[in-house]
Amino acid sequence: MAEEEPEPAKAEYWTDRWKEGKIGWHREKVNKYLIKYVDELTGGRSKLRVFLPLCGKSVDMLWLADQGHTIVGVEVAKQAIESFFTENNLTFTVESVKMAASGEPAEVYKCKEKMITIFCCDLFTFKEEDVGGKFDAIWDRGSLSAIVPSAGDRGKRYTKKMHSLLAYDGNYMLESHYYEIDRGIRPPASISNELRNEIYGEDFTIKELDVDRQGEDPNRSLSFAHDLHYHLFKRKEN
Repeated sequence: MAEEEPEPAKAEYWTDRWKEGKIGWHREKVNKYLIKYVDELTGGRSKLRVFLPLCGKSVDMLWLADQGHTIVGVEVAKQAIESFFTENNLTFTVESVKMAASGEPAEVYKCKEKMITIFCCDLFTFKEEDVGGKFDAIWDRGSLSAIVPSAGDRGKRYTKKMHSLLAYDGNYMLESHYYEIDRGIRPPASISNELRNEIYGEDFTIKELDVDRQGEDPNRSLSFAHDLHYHLFKRKEN
């Protein structure tokens, strides 16, 4: 019998969080480390295709699009996608497309004013065929931390997915969390160096960029001191 997926690995967990407004991970400002290391992400190149897995309503998409890049996001919560457009005063079209891997339909949101497209679908079913090719860059701000990478083979499946979507000369930048205490499987997941090396080491070279030490937030319940780690990955050609 297949092992049942943990609750945070299910789409309903995240769609319910959005409906209930429990989105403490969302930030109103562009990620300062994305701004600081954008040249590492792009390699100094312009007009790239940039992928944001589990993008939510991140304003990072808007900022990257304003730098001249073409943005593609994947998000499971329809409410998050529509909030992104309405809160940023953007108009969009919605089209139902057949996904290459699953054959199931997915709604695709396309911004009219900027080069931003968001797929409402399961990240693990998303393939390069759905968007006409691989990406020049991937900005992963909390996506890995959300998918419960320590459960079964989910971490390895995730990194294999990112490897399959990244162009041969592309760059992949990750923000991940690390907690000294054991918080179980509650997201955001704690990514130790050992887990990072285990799930990324086979397919990527790993460069450490920065660490941001965060104290407890007295304004939030269940807040714990933690480190935010920033890494740059490049594909290994196995």
